[in-house]
Amino acid sequence: MSEGVLSWRMPSASIGTRLARRMGELDLHAAEVARRARTTEATVSNWLGDKISPDHVKATMLLSIADAVEMDPRELLLGEPSRTNSIHESVPAYRSQDLQPDTLTLAFQLATDALAELGKHGKTLPPSKLGEIAKVAFELLEEGLPRAKVLRFVLAAAA
Repeated sequence: MSEGVLSWRMPSASIGTRLARRMGELDLHAAEVARRARTTEATVSNWLGDKISPDHVKATMLLSIADAVEMDPRELLLGEPSRTNSIHESVPAYRSQDLQPDTLTLAFQLATDALAELGKHGKTLPPSKLGEIAKVAFELLEEGLPRAKVLRFVLAAAA
């Protein structure tokens, strides 16, 4: 093989073996993995029994099963850890918060109120500016600013 070309290394264990080992570590049964991965027990059984070929694994199923057993997809499929783990480990993981529909609705209402106020003076706003105002209003409301202060800000920003 010529230099610069990576050679294929056979994984030390099969997909089924790696999956079974991880399931054992987490004390999970096939039914629970199937439930978590939103698939069938038969699919999990096929993976455990090495009835799937690494060359024909569907990406969505790989990700679903890997997530179900809290395992890196590359490690499950190929038996080698992800090359990007060191990068991801240095970046803190942030969980997004659920969107608060009431706050979002209020932000749009404030932006609409500002638009109506401008309309009284014969002025308009392009949709992109209105979107920016609604976004900022939402962020300020999420930070806990009172509605009256946010409305004053929105009116000043729209002017």
